[in-house]
Amino acid sequence: MYKRFTLDELKTVQNTFISNFYGILKKEHCMMAIDLFKKIFKEGNEIYYMYRGDFTFRFQKNNSEYVLMDEKEKIQVVLNEQDTREFQWMVKNFILKKEKITWQKTIEQILLDEFHTGKYSTLWWKNYMVYDIETDTNIENLKETKFLLAYAMYPTTGNKMTYEYVDQEWLQDFVKKMLDFDGYIVGFNSIAFDNIVSVYNVGGNDDDIQKLHDKSIDLFLFVRAMTGKRLWLNKIAEALVNVSKTLTSWAEWEILYKKYIEEHDLDALEEFKKYCKNDVRMTMLIFLYFMHFKKIFIEGDEITFTLEDLQHQSRQAAKETGRMVWQNMFE
Repeated sequence: MYKRFTLDELKTVQNTFISNFYGILKKEHCMMAIDLFKKIFKEGNEIYYMYRGDFTFRFQKNNSEYVLMDEKEKIQVVLNEQDTREFQWMVKNFILKKEKITWQKTIEQILLDEFHTGKYSTLWWKNYMVYDIETDTNIENLKETKFLLAYAMYPTTGNKMTYEYVDQEWLQDFVKKMLDFDGYIVGFNSIAFDNIVSVYNVGGNDDDIQKLHDKSIDLFLFVRAMTGKRLWLNKIAEALVNVSKTLTSWAEWEILYKKYIEEHDLDALEEFKKYCKNDVRMTMLIFLYFMHFKKIFIEGDEITFTLEDLQHQSRQAAKETGRMVWQNMFE
């Protein structure tokens, strides 16, 4: 999954695309972008660059267009003839250090700035909340999966984001709050996991689960419906909003879990809370990204959608799929 930027977006969004491109330019001993294109496309229409086994940059030529893909930034730029000339000036200005880039904003800053104006404080004039839960390692039987903790995020007065911590004692009230909530409940794989586990842990029934499902916007199901692929939170967040999980592997998660459960390690508890809160933040930023850009780009295809699709597609996918099998969150 990539962010497809126009040259104007490339100028205003903080990134290292030009810098990374310049690295290829130096490697190939070329002065201008067009010189590089002429050189690398002599023997083919698709060129890859790698460093220590990882792809760093990819170039394609489609008739008169050049397609540039920065594998580090997950940014794609398509250049027609006029764009190619403008891109050359951008690279030249970068080389001459005449163009200051300190004013550029990160994707996260752009999204949050718009949020703070009130533009995304509601969805179709309804409130929404974003939440994520942490559980024990028994995930084969969701009726027996034990809830540990959760975080929820709400847009509040003054267009602020308010985070709420939920422990085991507060879960009963929190589930009731979600059931009574007159708005949308946003999560990632929440229809297959978070909603079910939360309700079962307070003695709720399938009617309660369905009530949560009916007001849920599940971004995992939405992306799967739009792309046909099972893409997980970390991969989507890294590609679209440049944020990552605070834990990098399932093994790291299990070690932390054992310290918390078996040794009552309070530092481990704080790491769990930090991890869960960050997952909510990642989910929220992806949600804002979808509301702002209304498009995603994957494997050569640009997929556009409306705000209505955010709810409709996730609910439709849930009906067609039924209960899904939860997978490793670090995939």
